[in-house]
Amino acid sequence: MTAGAQTRSLVLRILCAAVIGACGGAAALIVAFGLHPAVEIEMDRDLPRGIASGFYPIERSGDLTFAWTARRADLALPHLSRTAAWSCALTLRGGRSAPADQPAVDLAVDGITVATETATNEFREIRITVPARPSRDGLELTIVSSKTIVPGRSDPRELGVQVDRLVCVPASEGLMLPPAAAIRDSALAAGTFGAAFVLAGAPLGVAAAGAAILAAGQAYPLSTGLAPYVGFAGRMLWFAVWIMALALAVLHGAERWRADPFHRAARFVVVFSAAALYLKLLGLLHPSKLLVDAVFHAHRFEWVLAGRYYFTQAMPDGVSFPYAIGLYVFAAPWSVLARDHVVLLRVVVCAAEVVAGALLYPLIAKAWADRIAGATAVVLFSVVPLPFGLVGNANLTNAFGQSVALAALAAASLLQSGRHRFTTAAGLFLLCSLAFLSHVSTFALLLVTLSGLVLLYWLRGGLELRRTTWAILGVTTLAAVFAVVIYYGHFGEVYATALRVRADAAATTAASAQSLNRPSSAVVSLSGRIVNALTFTVAAIGWPILILGVVGVVRLWFGGFRDRAALLIGAWGIAYLVFLGVAVMRVDAPFQRYAAEFVGRVLFATYPAAVLLAAAGVGWAWRAGIVPRIASVLLLAGAVVVGVREWAGWIR
Repeated sequence: MTAGAQTRSLVLRILCAAVIGACGGAAALIVAFGLHPAVEIEMDRDLPRGIASGFYPIERSGDLTFAWTARRADLALPHLSRTAAWSCALTLRGGRSAPADQPAVDLAVDGITVATETATNEFREIRITVPARPSRDGLELTIVSSKTIVPGRSDPRELGVQVDRLVCVPASEGLMLPPAAAIRDSALAAGTFGAAFVLAGAPLGVAAAGAAILAAGQAYPLSTGLAPYVGFAGRMLWFAVWIMALALAVLHGAERWRADPFHRAARFVVVFSAAALYLKLLGLLHPSKLLVDAVFHAHRFEWVLAGRYYFTQAMPDGVSFPYAIGLYVFAAPWSVLARDHVVLLRVVVCAAEVVAGALLYPLIAKAWADRIAGATAVVLFSVVPLPFGLVGNANLTNAFGQSVALAALAAASLLQSGRHRFTTAAGLFLLCSLAFLSHVSTFALLLVTLSGLVLLYWLRGGLELRRTTWAILGVTTLAAVFAVVIYYGHFGEVYATALRVRADAAATTAASAQSLNRPSSAVVSLSGRIVNALTFTVAAIGWPILILGVVGVVRLWFGGFRDRAALLIGAWGIAYLVFLGVAVMRVDAPFQRYAAEFVGRVLFATYPAAVLLAAAGVGWAWRAGIVPRIASVLLLAGAVVVGVREWAGWIR
């Protein structure tokens, strides 16, 4: 085939994949929106900018959340289809100490009052009907209170009523379409990925299937909550374009540098990682996603940008610890591209996680010569439940630190004793230093894991791996010393205070236990602590991955457990047992309050071992016959379902 014919064929395949992806993106969004067209606004998070005015920040009373209104509050849902009538229910209360002060509340639709009710001190629903208006889309809801109250001199707000939630559903059955702009942007995003898959070397059928799967995946977040009405699809379209553009640039740039095309499995890893990053950002940046501690990190990031580098984080028991700033320093150069620091930090953390997961492929491909297992590890890494909980709760520094730690461990496992050893050692030093400076738990866990890797290399690695032992040990030591000198060494008084507080707390606990005539250690039995830790491990990693991991253990056991990947799994196992032993054997009450969090951090640092073992199990099952292959596919599907459920929980 001539060069011109090849170019025409490529262009035709790109167009076909883009069109198939675009059609799938539009159709999936229409179907997903049609399945749940209701608009539900819970006042448990601040409303997106541009659609609301007259609402004060969210307040909490026990488990109840609500927002006070001013005398007048307006809520606009642009592009809401008005081809049919809607039924809306607004839950509110007056929140007055004197019943006679309850205000009359007028609800207006498009400037016309449709209901007037007197508020009470109990939350009650006010139902209204929004009439059809086929000539123009969009809904403008106005809440006007006849009376307001001012809490006091320190709080001069004029308060109308407390709003708990608003729910609008179509008043009649029939297909309700999402806004046209959302359909367009959903189609363009899926079409972008379809075209990119072809450019990455995928056959047309594979590219079309991949685009269809992505279209189905993005339909849920793009159709949920306020996403269709606040331009979320258009915003995420640019993320889709930039993510795939960078992925293709990295892929083709690396191929030119090495003067050798990548294997199709490696290409799959690149495009899958890009798609996974896009889908994770869809959930993490969704307007329904709670910020949790993301604003806290944005404030700390601003401290670093302003030149404040040394600060601490207080714990409930009065102890403080150094708050490592590796994430903030790494993200600082990128701040020129984004004003929204919450979004920036979330993007950096997700990107670091995806890149770290992708590094499992070259590690496995080199150690086991098993590309199926390598690609499987990347997929499984992206659906482990535990990271969804930690990242979703905005434990961003910990998440970033563990991603860098995984990259450092992959680099250490791939370290060679050849002519490029100094360059690779320098890269390993930078990764270790950044990981050590990203979170205090990462410092301890990575240090123990690297030490375990050095020990296993020396005992079981053979001559080739022993040659790299001193390099890994030396780089680890230098990086740890560097982190202490440049950062952790500045907190001597913090450590001294922590020791005093711990000693006082231990003495108080012992005295209290003695006065009550019971042992201070009788909080949870040893067997109970072990069961709790193991139960948490299953929930955090997912039972399908653990089942596949058992198969992987058997497979590697007969292989001798001597290659790079197997020894890295062993190093993670050493770290898990060491730190889990601390969590299980420590029995004083103050420690057990934080036991679950401690075990979670240990699992977060070591769960890639389960991923590698599961990938080894899949690699064996794929070649062992039709029955093991089907079983492995079913378990893979189960792992994906578990992970998707956690991802969907971000925006529920």
